[in-house]
Amino acid sequence: SWASAGAGARPWDHLLLRLLGMSTLVVKTTHGDVRIEFQDSSAPAHCSAVRELVRQGAYDGCCIYRAEPSFVIQGGLREPGGHVRPCPTGKLPLEYGLKNTRGTVTMARWDDPNSATGEWFVNLSNNENLDRTGDSGWALGFTVWGVVVAGMDVAEKISGLPAHSQSGMRMLDTPVTITMVLED
Repeated sequence: SWASAGAGARPWDHLLLRLLGMSTLVVKTTHGDVRIEFQDSSAPAHCSAVRELVRQGAYDGCCIYRAEPSFVIQGGLREPGGHVRPCPTGKLPLEYGLKNTRGTVTMARWDDPNSATGEWFVNLSNNENLDRTGDSGWALGFTVWGVVVAGMDVAEKISGLPAHSQSGMRMLDTPVTITMVLED
């Protein structure tokens, strides 16, 4: 990506991305917008699935529900009340290609490397522990499918919202409702 994870992004940068043939996604929240550039060359199946979920409106009314300062914010097909919507695109194969650096957007998954569906997170730091370190399970790494080109300040703000511990994770007391819009 020519952008540096949103650092110094200007209001017109999304227009430059479109002129260069790069498609973007906007995650709209009550705290501001996060603009993400798809990384089709590294994760074509993931980018295609996310686009399809957005076109179907699957994410609309869902939320960012997990916030780990200096680590990640996580959202997906979970509604603010906790109900998780089924993922109409099914499970995705692991497409590890890019490192989990600050500002990258990564698909969440279980120990099975081909278990990703519609849950995603924004890396708030360089998270080497999410990169490939071995040849099975978690050690295979996580698929990066996007890069934040504007709105890292919004992601950081969300990571500091009041939260509580649940099953070892920091869950937001009041999840942040999202709407996702394609700009391609």
